[in-house]
Amino acid sequence: MFQEMGKVIEISSVSKYFDEKCVLDQFSLSVNKGEFIVILGPSGCGKSTLLRIICGLEVPDSGIIKIDGENISSLEPKDRNIALVFQNYALYPHKTVYQNLSLSLQLQKVDKTIIEKKVKKVSEKLGIDKLLARKPGSLSGGEMQRVAVGRALIKNPVLFLLDEPLSNLDANLRVKLREELRILHKELKSTMIYVTHDQIEAMSLGDKIVIINDGIIQQIGTPQEIFNKPKNIFVAEFIGYPKMNILKAKNSNGHLKLGRFEIPFKSGFDLPEEDYKIGIRPSDVTLSDKGTKIEVESYDYQGSSWIINADLEGQKFCIEVKNLPLVKDTISITLPLDKILFFNKESGCLIT
Repeated sequence: MFQEMGKVIEISSVSKYFDEKCVLDQFSLSVNKGEFIVILGPSGCGKSTLLRIICGLEVPDSGIIKIDGENISSLEPKDRNIALVFQNYALYPHKTVYQNLSLSLQLQKVDKTIIEKKVKKVSEKLGIDKLLARKPGSLSGGEMQRVAVGRALIKNPVLFLLDEPLSNLDANLRVKLREELRILHKELKSTMIYVTHDQIEAMSLGDKIVIINDGIIQQIGTPQEIFNKPKNIFVAEFIGYPKMNILKAKNSNGHLKLGRFEIPFKSGFDLPEEDYKIGIRPSDVTLSDKGTKIEVESYDYQGSSWIINADLEGQKFCIEVKNLPLVKDTISITLPLDKILFFNKESGCLIT
């Protein structure tokens, strides 16, 4: 039944402690064959530890990991048929690119002719076939990362793990390699788990994103689901730039009230009359001469848009607009009710 469902890996209730600190707390996740899953979270949230547990470099304190239905929790890393691409490339500096690519096959005592064919195929696919005689010290960061990816590809693993592989590269090269990686995944139809703290990488690469914080899954969903319907305030603020505005508000007498700022509810709107935290994306706020005036604190020109930092009834407030007719100390805005999300003021969970 497990294999019929197409699951490559199933992580069940995995926990990990370092001293008394819980790094992963009852973590469970299933990944289907061919999926590109991105694990996204802030530094120290447990995402890299998760990869190390999957590939066998760390031992969980509890829980089970299965690959293709087999419990691999006690297997050595070399026996798991997993390839791991590191942030720092992890190439052998004294070996040539060819030797780095072919090492795993040599250790398996694969026939030399087969090794040559596989190295040729992978190196041509990644555009590093002209670098085979060179050593890592003479390569650029992008070239080294391609070699690291090639070394993983040549193993033909059941699962690829990528631990922040682009974080050491400059912005333009990250964009280029991100696109190459997405195309490569589409061609190979391989199963990948990719760890990053960069939401842009997550949104552009992932079939699904798993957001974690303090070792706990906050939300799993497509990039669109997570952006448009975050399950809690942490996700709402973590995804999107500028981050979502989170404001204190009250439902009273058929109106949403933020101090003197009032928005009438539409007919059929049914929420108890109490205090809430509401969220609205900066890009969803509308400038309008008929709106409510607020004080501007600063303007930030981004090239394709303007970021306006303002004060809304004593609360920090951000607006993103494509065109700014006039820079002034006050602006008038409206908040479209259909763009506002309501969160429980205590738990921070989305109210649906």
